[in-house]
Amino acid sequence: MDLKFGVISPQDWGLPVTADPSADVIAALGASEADLAARARHATETWLPQMFDAQTGAFYGYFSVRDGYREPPQTSNLIAPWQLMAAYDRTGNAGLLDMARQSAEWFYTHHVTDHPMAVVAGGVRDGVATDHLWTKFAGEEIVTCLGLHARTGEPRWLDRAVQGGRYLIQARRHGFAPRYELSSGRWLALGWDSWGRAAEAAALLWQALGDARWLDEAVAWGEHGLAIQAANGTFYLIDGEYYNTDLAADELRALTFLYEATGREPFLMAARRFADWHLVQQTDAGAWPLTIDADGNVVMPIVGPGDVPNIAGALLRLHAVTHDTAYLDAAVRAMRYSLSQQVTPDGNHPYRDDPRAQWGFWSWDPYYDYTLSPDQATHHARGMWFLIDYLRAEAARS
Repeated sequence: MDLKFGVISPQDWGLPVTADPSADVIAALGASEADLAARARHATETWLPQMFDAQTGAFYGYFSVRDGYREPPQTSNLIAPWQLMAAYDRTGNAGLLDMARQSAEWFYTHHVTDHPMAVVAGGVRDGVATDHLWTKFAGEEIVTCLGLHARTGEPRWLDRAVQGGRYLIQARRHGFAPRYELSSGRWLALGWDSWGRAAEAAALLWQALGDARWLDEAVAWGEHGLAIQAANGTFYLIDGEYYNTDLAADELRALTFLYEATGREPFLMAARRFADWHLVQQTDAGAWPLTIDADGNVVMPIVGPGDVPNIAGALLRLHAVTHDTAYLDAAVRAMRYSLSQQVTPDGNHPYRDDPRAQWGFWSWDPYYDYTLSPDQATHHARGMWFLIDYLRAEAARS
């Protein structure tokens, strides 16, 4: 299957929209294509708009069902637009695209450094430690801006994506630094080493611009990843000590993209080793523990539910390259878990009768703080669309 690079939508891969989802239940999933389509639609058209603050033009950070609190807009606006763009690809609903544009504009204004005197223009501030610019956020900001440019044709989004790419070049020059401290003017070696997000972003810039230097940047970040892959196949990317599901999908997807772009076998071998490690670690429920240390201890057995469908999407891409059914099977199990985290009116979740919670997705499993957030929903809804369209394309291929 010859696919384009993309993160936001199955249409970025070049997959056709499944216009007639089947009602036949997929046994391993426990749901049908039609079920997935309906769930994703409700998550986008029923639940998500409740999380949008029209006054600021941005999404609230999270909604706490227990006390009805909506956190003011924050970094959830970095990737929340992805769900809207993916839905726009399927429906052509211009209102959804406009909401994505507003959210992304709010995020850029409040979190991206763009002063001409800043050597780190294009860096993205954390919402908590506001003195730090993070490489992991810069990579995702590039994805968002390229997605909006592709769908709107507005030059500002391409300009901002390239600006983010320039920041990644500086991070690479400083030892693939995960963050920059504004107050001291220092690049920091410790933090979340998000080389996969940087490699993805650079590969997408190469695809959008046709400039080979961006492929060189993607390869450089990928080679950094190869150098730090653990003997067991995983990556301990938080301070060099901890695996975390928040980063895993990007690293796996980046390695696969790099193999497709260059034909270099080490990238594919590394992708398979990382995927195979996930196959071993996947729980019976289809999820992965949030955090595991370099000695193999589960640090935090709680699950970040949105990370699971994100990893599933990366496994689908690796399956497209290898045709190894183990990766497809693991992706389907992960998506079955994803379905279990959605608050459906006929389900067994707490607050299922609350219209403010219906069709949203829990931030944590177990519930922990009973919150739902847009940056979690985007992975679940997009995961459903990726699975629908990928399975349909696979059926046509075979």
